[in-house]
Amino acid sequence: MFVRRGSSERGAALVEMALVLPLLLMIVFGVVEFGATYSNFINLRDGVRNAARSASVGNFGTTTSCNLTGAGEASTNVQRLMCLTKQETGLDTTQLRVKVLSADSTFATAGTFAKNDGIIICAQIPTKAMTGFLSNALTGRTLQTKVAMRIEKSDITATAGDETAPTGRDWSWCTYSAFSP
Repeated sequence: MFVRRGSSERGAALVEMALVLPLLLMIVFGVVEFGATYSNFINLRDGVRNAARSASVGNFGTTTSCNLTGAGEASTNVQRLMCLTKQETGLDTTQLRVKVLSADSTFATAGTFAKNDGIIICAQIPTKAMTGFLSNALTGRTLQTKVAMRIEKSDITATAGDETAPTGRDWSWCTYSAFSP
């Protein structure tokens, strides 16, 4: 049996869709934005961990040409390590900022890189909206991570250093005082 719908029922369906569609879009785009941001965080964390592991055995990388911003005081080895960190993350190297510091076992001479002391790598990158739908929620936010590893190789020649932090951010969260090898 075929039942014809009246024009008022079609109008009601249109109103229901107009009420539900924005909520549905917000959920779908929210999932996409969350997934992209979480993926970037995992890449950031994994890349910094890989670079810290390489540095702990004395492998600082091979290049210093990777869009370093304000890292002139850092030694060549640390600049190479910063570039290695950027390469390992796979994220936008023009936006990613890296800081490398050391922690000795007594915290007395931060800046030395001796066997059994720690090397700490911090990185941060501003978030950005992939779809633009939730850009207000992501604007001004930063993904950041800190990884510490025990130095396994002695006689690492390096001077700690950092890049200029992203606009509106600083490196106050990245300290050696919290390191516990």
